[in-house]
Amino acid sequence: MEKKNAPAAVAPEPVASEAVASEPVAAEPVASEPVAAEPVASEAVAAEPVASEGGASKRGASVNWASLTADGPLHKIGDCLLVKEEYVDTYSALRQVCANWRSGLPKPDVHLHEWIMVEHALPRAAEFTFLHLRTSRYITIDLTEVHARYYFVGFYRGVIVIAQKNQPHKIRLLNPLTKTLNSMFEAQMPSVFVESVAVMKSPTMVFISMHYPEEIAWVDESTTTKGIDEDWGEGRFSIEHHGLRCITPFNGELYAIAVDNFESGRLVCTINVQFEQRASTVKMETLFSFPELGNDKFYLVKSDVYVLYLVL
Repeated sequence: MEKKNAPAAVAPEPVASEAVASEPVAAEPVASEPVAAEPVASEAVAAEPVASEGGASKRGASVNWASLTADGPLHKIGDCLLVKEEYVDTYSALRQVCANWRSGLPKPDVHLHEWIMVEHALPRAAEFTFLHLRTSRYITIDLTEVHARYYFVGFYRGVIVIAQKNQPHKIRLLNPLTKTLNSMFEAQMPSVFVESVAVMKSPTMVFISMHYPEEIAWVDESTTTKGIDEDWGEGRFSIEHHGLRCITPFNGELYAIAVDNFESGRLVCTINVQFEQRASTVKMETLFSFPELGNDKFYLVKSDVYVLYLVL
């Protein structure tokens, strides 16, 4: 009888092992474990910023942006910025990031040609605000370090005409983007009220229309400094009893409007500005006269093809 009971005691053991019970049922908690493991996975995701903080220097060191050269993306970015003059200020700022970028990006003749100066007044006399004519984008440039030594005369075609605050007040041409100065001028700024100023290149000349005397005068880089009692300029043009306004370079010549006391006007211009010509040889003459202007406002405006006379 005992021998019969012994096998019966052995028979339940396979059931007690319950390998079957652990099959799908016991696997279900295991299946739920990946769900519970998701927070762990999310913890790893949450830890990424920490890892990025620690790894940022590693990634930055591997890229080393300052080591970029002109034959890589740096040059392509620079070319894109120069396609439109709208972003010449960004290109100029890009060259100031580090010495390697400055040497890798060429220094082109970047100016604010398509911009006008819209704001420059006290108390922020050292800040110059410019507006892009086609896109209405504007930028403000701080020229405090320049303003400390020079005073502002005028702005034309991307160039700020300034003069030394100290005697003899020599003329300088400032590129507000690159903050570079043309220091080739020896001529001083006249001690008179300046009506308007214009700059022409090839050769570089500065034209000024002024009051008392009512005339247009001009100098180039070879003009020497003159005494305070001497007439200013290598060349001068005036018409008796006429004021000269709206000086505007166009197609290599300079145009202006002469208005007399009776409000009648004339269009005058230079006639012989040529490449590498001395300022002393430049001449001006009247092109034609037009009717009385009355109290109307008038302007010279140039396009790509014409110079226009506007009356408002």
